[in-house]
Amino acid sequence: MAPLEYFRAMIIQEIIAIAGKPGLYRILVTNRSNLVVESMLDRKRLSIPGTSRISSLADITMYTTEEDVLLMDVLNRINEHVGSNDAPLVKGDAQATRDFVDEVIPELDNERVYNSDLKKLVQWFTILKDNNAFPLEQESAEEEQTSETEIPADDAPKAEEKKKATKKSTAKKSATNKAAPKKAAPKKAAPKKAATKKAATKK
Repeated sequence: MAPLEYFRAMIIQEIIAIAGKPGLYRILVTNRSNLVVESMLDRKRLSIPGTSRISSLADITMYTTEEDVLLMDVLNRINEHVGSNDAPLVKGDAQATRDFVDEVIPELDNERVYNSDLKKLVQWFTILKDNNAFPLEQESAEEEQTSETEIPADDAPKAEEKKKATKKSTAKKSATNKAAPKKAAPKKAAPKKAATKKAATKK
């Protein structure tokens, strides 16, 4: 049974596919060098380097005979079509898969959407359905800004330069303090010698 946190509409920006890895993943933590994600198949968590090839489901669209349709909208439409029933068992049957998707998305462009795309679509839908992810939602601009905790990429060089400048300033100050000669202690005034009276010379 899925944890309570899964029994809610999921934000589509949180869900990604990773090249070379099966299924879908939910982003838990984002930082500059890597992502911490959780598999939606077995709940295992792992760290993904920033260089990995990932695809956010929010950025994927599907070809139709009219305008392209967001994958999120396609998945939500399939969920409305299926209702409380399980996802269709069309594994390994390309024609059955296409017939099912055509029934839900009749405007699908069959010349540009391949069987492999439809197979992946149904697989992803099944995973999301099992995780009670529907209805999928977009993250609002305000929520996106609030959730950003990292320094924006454009500001990172400025922050680094400021950090280096602070280090240089501190080092220079430290060097100056070391190089400054100690002030000599003020000399005490030498006591004045009493004037020696010269003996008067008799002429």
